[in-house]
Amino acid sequence: MMAVGGIRAEQMDPADVAWLHMDRPTNLMVVNTVLWFDVPVDQASVLKLFQERVVSRFRRFRQRAADPALTLAPWAAPEWVDEAGFALADHVSRTRLPAPGDQRALQQAASDLAGRPLRKDRPLWELHLLDGYGDGGALLLRTHHAIADGGALVQVLLSLADPLDAGEHPGVLPVRDDTAGPPLLPGPGGRTAGRAVAAARRAGSAAGDLSAVLRAALADPRKAAELAGSARADAAMLRKLGFGLTAGRNRLQGPLVPGKQRAWTRPVPVEAVNTAGAVTGSTVNDLMLTAITSALRRYLLEHDALAEEVIVIVPVDLRPAGAPLPAGLGNEFGLVFVRLPTGETDQGRRRARVKAQMDQVKSSREGVFVSTMLQWMGQLPAAVQNAWVDAFAGKATAIVTNVSGPRHQVQIAGTPVAGMAGWVPVTGPLGLGLSIVSYAGQLTVGLASDAHLVPDHDRLLALLDDEIGALNTPTAPSSPPEPGS
Repeated sequence: MMAVGGIRAEQMDPADVAWLHMDRPTNLMVVNTVLWFDVPVDQASVLKLFQERVVSRFRRFRQRAADPALTLAPWAAPEWVDEAGFALADHVSRTRLPAPGDQRALQQAASDLAGRPLRKDRPLWELHLLDGYGDGGALLLRTHHAIADGGALVQVLLSLADPLDAGEHPGVLPVRDDTAGPPLLPGPGGRTAGRAVAAARRAGSAAGDLSAVLRAALADPRKAAELAGSARADAAMLRKLGFGLTAGRNRLQGPLVPGKQRAWTRPVPVEAVNTAGAVTGSTVNDLMLTAITSALRRYLLEHDALAEEVIVIVPVDLRPAGAPLPAGLGNEFGLVFVRLPTGETDQGRRRARVKAQMDQVKSSREGVFVSTMLQWMGQLPAAVQNAWVDAFAGKATAIVTNVSGPRHQVQIAGTPVAGMAGWVPVTGPLGLGLSIVSYAGQLTVGLASDAHLVPDHDRLLALLDDEIGALNTPTAPSSPPEPGS
């Protein structure tokens, strides 16, 4: 980091660079999060809290991205630069929902706002205050993925929540100061030298870690066996990522258009899903992925386009549990590929196959490997990055993310937050994104779909509602009858 005339600039982390350059007219790399209230919220108090607890605490909300014409680290790389004359009001808008001001009106208004590109000449975020939602209102926070991932942004939103009487409410992580020190030399040359030194340190650290692992293996045969097992697992992972993802094309893949349709499902109780999963040892995420598999199967059947498998990308959080959140936020997650068995006729076998895959990826280093690849790609020209993203993400049909919000209801400016939903950015050539969001004991799935690939968005949403709702009544049939059955 360096300061010139009070303006600070700091190098952007390569992973954040990769997400910055994934922006396209057909897929905006913006995380959209909606909060709604059943009673009016004091908007002036909300903005005051946002200034004090978000803008002042997390510097990315007052910095813009300075992106050179060519990225080639360490000589030329994007930077975060303090925005001179930053004003909160420049990032805030107010919108009144059309009558009747119900959930459908809220979803449509938020979806329309979510389809607008962020301005690149200022910090990459927006806050929309939505009036006229029943007797209350709503907030839509739009944040570029280069600033932070979904897990970090939940922490940003939690920082707005009122403390409980006993202190800070559960779930809020401490924030650590990760401000970089001064450059070795003043000016751009100093920043370039600093980047080169940082890259050398990362390489030296990696070499030291490898040397320590090899020494331990030589000293202890058991360690050697563990190392050999890890090597075999890593080789299998590389084969999967390189050549093993060969599911055929399906109706949900193809050319994209800028238009996206967005909505979310009816909430279901987390406890009911937990109870349903206890019988088979499945996690909530396993069952939600199974419900999504069943909904996609029914949708494809209805269009006479059933595919044996649909590959999805699932983000995995790489932050140590409970670790303080850096004030610079950023992206600390990996990506794994999961095959959804849409061709499987039996719901129980579908669930078992999804669970087996999730168990396998949890024990693999696939997420860490892909995170490292994003770090490497973020140091190369944007054209190279985008070509890699197309080849990498093009193996899949959708991205499915799981974001855990607070387990208990929270208040902002003294007003209870009634609900929460979100839409994950859809990567590269993909046209379908599903965001599993938990809040206050309820689960929803935010659905974002390409208007060309899924012209009947409401039908896919209804099928998701059916399948996820069935998790709330585990004694009922797991899926309604399929066409032709």
